[in-house]
Amino acid sequence: MMLSILPVAIVVFIVVIIIAIIMKGKKFVTIKFTYWLLLIYIGVLIISLVAASFVMGDSTKVREIVLEKDIRENRLELEKQLSSGSFEQIDANYLLKQSSFEYHQPSMKMMINGHFAPRIFIEKKEQDDGVIDAYAFSSGLYIDGVNFTERITLPTFSLNNNQFEISLPDNHEGINISMIKNEFTITQFIGGAASFFNPIEHNESIIYLRLPKSLTIQTEQNSYFLEYVNE
Repeated sequence: MMLSILPVAIVVFIVVIIIAIIMKGKKFVTIKFTYWLLLIYIGVLIISLVAASFVMGDSTKVREIVLEKDIRENRLELEKQLSSGSFEQIDANYLLKQSSFEYHQPSMKMMINGHFAPRIFIEKKEQDDGVIDAYAFSSGLYIDGVNFTERITLPTFSLNNNQFEISLPDNHEGINISMIKNEFTITQFIGGAASFFNPIEHNESIIYLRLPKSLTIQTEQNSYFLEYVNE
């Protein structure tokens, strides 16, 4: 509501100031008109600043900016830990989803549903416990350095008879967000580079499977995406 009223309030404010100048007439002739324009501009900034506090509701979050270098280093560190089987050392913030399935057959078919083949790491347990543990990890979704990982559409795991399926989200799914940050009206006074686009760092999900020791995998698809750890 406040957001829709703000432009009208600004226009009314400017009109009132201009009318006041005209009504005062010659008294203000000695003052340069540019000074009044500056005062009006500052007034608009103050109104916008006050209005922003009302616009920001409970759903608005203040988020930390993460450097692009740190985002890429986190990705490399996650892949390193997964490929080495250092499962328990992985930061819990990278875990998107976890599912477990009871399974006691000697072999299992695997099917990947999606537009791309994700990296899949497979760890064989030390015993045949009859449980398949499936995990989806990601180093995150960042827009202009802001973490929006919770907006990622998660992959799904399912087990039907002897077929285990991994279904990946559509690559073209959209995410609707609104960002409030320092733009030209602020950076012109406090400094900082102007940003005309929002760089996106989105790393696809990495799948990690922990399987019973003797369970073998059968797949009709290319198996190049299957990477066994601790072997």
